Amino acid sequence: MRRAIWNLLGIVLLIVFLVPVVQAEEATQNIQNPMGWMNQLEEMTLGTVQPGSLLERLDQFEMLVTGKRRDASLVERLTRLDTVILTNQPQDISLLYKTQALEWALFKEVKSGPLKSRLEQMEQLLFGRIYAGPLTKRLEKLVNQIYPGGVVRGRWVSIPEGLLIRVRMLNELNSKQNHSGDSFQYEAAETVMYNQAIVFPKGMRSVGLLREIKRPGNLGRDAVLKVDFQKLRALDGTPVAADYGAKASEMNSSHTRAVGISTAGMMAFGPGGILFGMVIKGKEKVIPEGSEFYIQVAEPARIYTLIDDRR
Repeated sequence: MRRAIWNLLGIVLLIVFLVPVVQAEEATQNIQNPMGWMNQLEEMTLGTVQPGSLLERLDQFEMLVTGKRRDASLVERLTRLDTVILTNQPQDISLLYKTQALEWALFKEVKSGPLKSRLEQMEQLLFGRIYAGPLTKRLEKLVNQIYPGGVVRGRWVSIPEGLLIRVRMLNELNSKQNHSGDSFQYEAAETVMYNQAIVFPKGMRSVGLLREIKRPGNLGRDAVLKVDFQKLRALDGTPVAADYGAKASEMNSSHTRAVGISTAGMMAFGPGGILFGMVIKGKEKVIPEGSEFYIQVAEPARIYTLIDDRR
């Protein structure tokens, strides 16, 4: 009995000492590489990585985005900038969300390119000039100009697996010229609403991956392109897993949505429809730029949507 108690005590002590070590290791793994993190934020906001040391770039970027430099660690400053640009909170929506809500109000679709350039395009359109100052203040000025009382009305919505999205290919995929591992761009071809709120606005762009190419073979074997749509970004910037599943296949077959491609030649590969294969009979075949077809949400997601009172 005494031995059992000592064994149990030993296990408890082992857990007490090990848990903080494991948690520390997990926390370390969750910290992004600061240089890569800085690069991502600059590319999203400015379109290019800026010259200079990491700290110089961070100082300049903070001034551009918020108008002030924070007295904190490098990781804390990057985390704050990431939150300001990408994260939606109950009383504080992100720069990306505000930009895309404004574009929707003006154009009924979202644009592509760096956030700063998109903001400048709207300033030029509304005010006839481009302003100076931090991006946060300039976006608030635009929001106050477009939305009554300066309030963008949105709400959190849980979208289900299987929600259909019509997309358009922005690059050609060619069984002769492309290679496995090539990336391609695609966009939402029409706005997707769910529970009377905008989830995927028209023009929202994402990147997919060409997983595999099988070249034509002997005995009339077809060329095969296996395509992974990976994640389609929603209005609030949330990456949502998307694939070519049963609902999308049925919709394509019944509506013949694909442009320049026979929907009878579509089929799914791999478990759960993760891989999407277009099989087109012939020697060397192409999925043309501009082709449109349906894909679907692969797993449920929670999205901060936009309620458009002007529809």
